[in-house]
Amino acid sequence: MLDHPPTFPALPAAFGATRASLHLVAARVLGAARYASVGRLGLVVVPGGFATPAFDGRQLLVIDGQLSDGTHRQPITTLTDACAFAGVDPTAPTHRVLDLPADLSAPLTVESTAARLLADWFAFSQSLLESLPVDPDPAGEPSAIQLWPEHFDLAREIGPPGARANYGASPGDASIDTPYLYVGPHELLDGPFWNAPFGAALTYDEIGQGSDPRVFFSTGGDLLRLSTSEGSEPDPTGS
Repeated sequence: MLDHPPTFPALPAAFGATRASLHLVAARVLGAARYASVGRLGLVVVPGGFATPAFDGRQLLVIDGQLSDGTHRQPITTLTDACAFAGVDPTAPTHRVLDLPADLSAPLTVESTAARLLADWFAFSQSLLESLPVDPDPAGEPSAIQLWPEHFDLAREIGPPGARANYGASPGDASIDTPYLYVGPHELLDGPFWNAPFGAALTYDEIGQGSDPRVFFSTGGDLLRLSTSEGSEPDPTGS
């Protein structure tokens, strides 16, 4: 199990463009293919990238920034070519959250160093989410860890009603442009820990500078449980 990512290098210049391109592939290709077959759209983290769970006796993967079916690989060039590889009709109706706007013939940018860093971030985050303690309350049974293609983030739900939250990791998005971990309570709270509109976030840079991601997640869980038992939030600094 990873305690820390292998390295926390500076994000390459192409990271944002690579993330955006792989987000499109996750939603418009892998998610759409699985949804058309089984009516489900969640993806999973695999070594070197991400993938669909097996469906219809096959699996689609993005490994080292390339499309794969487990046997063959193909560089990611356009959505048209990626859909053809996956057997997806890009014009067919799909779940609305997967229908991200895109020019099907526009070149996609997938730079190898950026793709590897994104895969390392998801692997690190998967390890963290697997290590989170499970609430003994049966009402707080955790959900499976899934990579949601519409948001391109990895998450699971943990906690009983009133203290339940999404614990997850994003490679960056419109709200925070770098990778970050988050705690997203179903019922938002006030206080110094809750530093984002959706709850709390701990960024890639903050982790690289020494902030402990396990402490971040455990603090969020503790504050949520306290809010249900006492109706108030303690000062997480202890002052």
